[in-house]
Amino acid sequence: MNLLAKLEYQIGFSDLEKEIAEYIILNRDKVVTMKLTDLAKATYTSPSTVSRLCRKLGEKNYNDFRLHFATAIQSNYSHDVDFNKPFDDKDSSQTVVHNIGKIYKETISATDELLDLEILYKVVDILNNADVIDVYGSGDSFLSALMFQHKIIYINKVASISIIPTDQNQKALYTTKDTVALMISYSGETEEIKKIIDLIKSKGGTLIGITSIDQSYLREKADYCLSMCSKENIVNKIGVYSSKISSDYIIDLIYSLLFQKKYYDHFINKVQLSRSHDERRNKSINER
Repeated sequence: MNLLAKLEYQIGFSDLEKEIAEYIILNRDKVVTMKLTDLAKATYTSPSTVSRLCRKLGEKNYNDFRLHFATAIQSNYSHDVDFNKPFDDKDSSQTVVHNIGKIYKETISATDELLDLEILYKVVDILNNADVIDVYGSGDSFLSALMFQHKIIYINKVASISIIPTDQNQKALYTTKDTVALMISYSGETEEIKKIIDLIKSKGGTLIGITSIDQSYLREKADYCLSMCSKENIVNKIGVYSSKISSDYIIDLIYSLLFQKKYYDHFINKVQLSRSHDERRNKSINER
């Protein structure tokens, strides 16, 4: 995880360190010229607390931090895009296109920064050994859940998902200790999700979560958790861009690694399925 991501996500920070990090993010142009004592004074902390934060960020001392921070913001903040409101009514069509493209690029990059490869590989192994995978999602995350169900058909896996949201609770009742459940939820905190989580855990099922980096009920209860890019506000936004891109990217990674385990078998199976069911191709063959 790079320096800016560490400051933004604040994993393992104390309350004081979080306050300093927030100040640095909000006053980045000012911070690059500030002395250690100046930053401590501005954040109502002590030089030792600031120095401790620098070491937690992977820097030897405050001067090294300030140098690397200046370099990072020069390359990363030259053209800021607001993930919640990437355009407004005064922007040109070209600006809208540029900003949405930038969100895609930055989301993939940020997701990579948060990706724990050991957990990803473990999740893939668990899903590979599962006979049936129960898939859950709420809100816009439900679309990512549907995409996962569709993809793994091509690798001879069965994903069970309830199209009617209220039926998800009902399905969770049938969880057993052999059940592997994949739950996708940006907030990980809705009442519907909490009830499903409690049912899965009470019956001994294995729960895999895909959620934001923020502390949530899903992150706390999941056996394994993969983190989405977490730069969107849950409510105050134009639309779902970054979180959907991020969850779809993680789903694609899981699918690709599952596919690779029996690459040629899965490839042949996918080609045969496509030949059997692609009406456009069958029609063109019959017309020859």
